[in-house]
Amino acid sequence: MKIGYRIVLIILFLSVVLLAEQIGTSLTYKNGIDAYRKGQYELAIQEFETILSNDLESSEIYYNLGNAFYRSGNIAGAVWAYESCLKIYPTHNNANYNIKIANLNVVDKMDLPEPPFYLKWYLSVKKRFIPSTWINISLFTLLLNATLIGIIRMTSLSILGMLQGIIIPVLLGSLFLTLHSAWTENSYDLGIIYATDVEVRSEPNVYSIRLFEVHEGLKVAVNQRKNEWIEIELLDGKTGWIENKHIRLIQ
Repeated sequence: MKIGYRIVLIILFLSVVLLAEQIGTSLTYKNGIDAYRKGQYELAIQEFETILSNDLESSEIYYNLGNAFYRSGNIAGAVWAYESCLKIYPTHNNANYNIKIANLNVVDKMDLPEPPFYLKWYLSVKKRFIPSTWINISLFTLLLNATLIGIIRMTSLSILGMLQGIIIPVLLGSLFLTLHSAWTENSYDLGIIYATDVEVRSEPNVYSIRLFEVHEGLKVAVNQRKNEWIEIELLDGKTGWIENKHIRLIQ
């Protein structure tokens, strides 16, 4: 009885703690929204950043944080927040629109050749969902195919065989998209340049050769890290080292 009583108390205690945390987060989020509506953008940023600092995140928090950053004139912060929002929710229409507006203020613009229509279509399909969603789609399609196989063995309906002929290509396609999406997600980190002007060096120290310069708001890939330095790679293939204080990684 005593053990059961203690377990109940522990569960009640944890429930109260979690409820209090949820209420506190909701209140902080509401304060951020209220501050934004009143034009107090710095206060709104502070409230949303407080939520993120507690390892709590959502696409809407990042989206509203991006709006507050943009209104306050912090373009790098706006791009970073919108990119973080789209990483969680790739089809967030407002974030997709707003990041295009924010990127108009970015000094460094990388114009890459237009990809073939089939590649462009494929990438648009892949970006519609995050890796975990693609995994769920693949599992559902796999389960559906297994169910059909079982029904076909018990019946002789020809239409089920035709249906399976449609599902199998869908399953293979979803599996490929799942693997590609997961590989893209985990193969490299991305970050946003967070300083007005940043000198990119040939080696991770201030005495090395200055290669080129990047500016706030530019999205770059992160290749490796060494002490207080990060090696970045631009879309055009240029690489070099910057101090990690000049970049904010996309969550």
